[in-house]
Amino acid sequence: MLHLVPEPDTQLRQLTEAIADRWPEAPPYGGRFAEIMPHLTIAQGQEDAVLEEIEADLASRLPFTSHVASVELMVHDGVKWQERASFALGE
Repeated sequence: MLHLVPEPDTQLRQLTEAIADRWPEAPPYGGRFAEIMPHLTIAQGQEDAVLEEIEADLASRLPFTSHVASVELMVHDGVKWQERASFALGE
C-alpha cells in the first residue's frame, strides 16, 4: 500500500477518536490496529514495481496543501472498499 499522512493530523485523529467513542462497537479498522493513523490511500494491491513508479512520480509533487471538506465512511465487503456515506465538515 502507498499512502500519505497529513501533517498535522491532530484534527483528523480527534475526529476519528470521537467517532470511535460514540460507536465503540465499530472501532476503526475493525479494531485491528491499536493506533489511529489518518491517511490518504494512493494505491493498494499493485505489484511492487507499480507502487515504486507511483511513489517516484508522486515524490516530485510533494508536499501539497489541501482542505478537507468531507469524510467518507468506507466499508470492505471482503473483496473491495465501497463508500457507505459521506459527511460534510464545517469550516
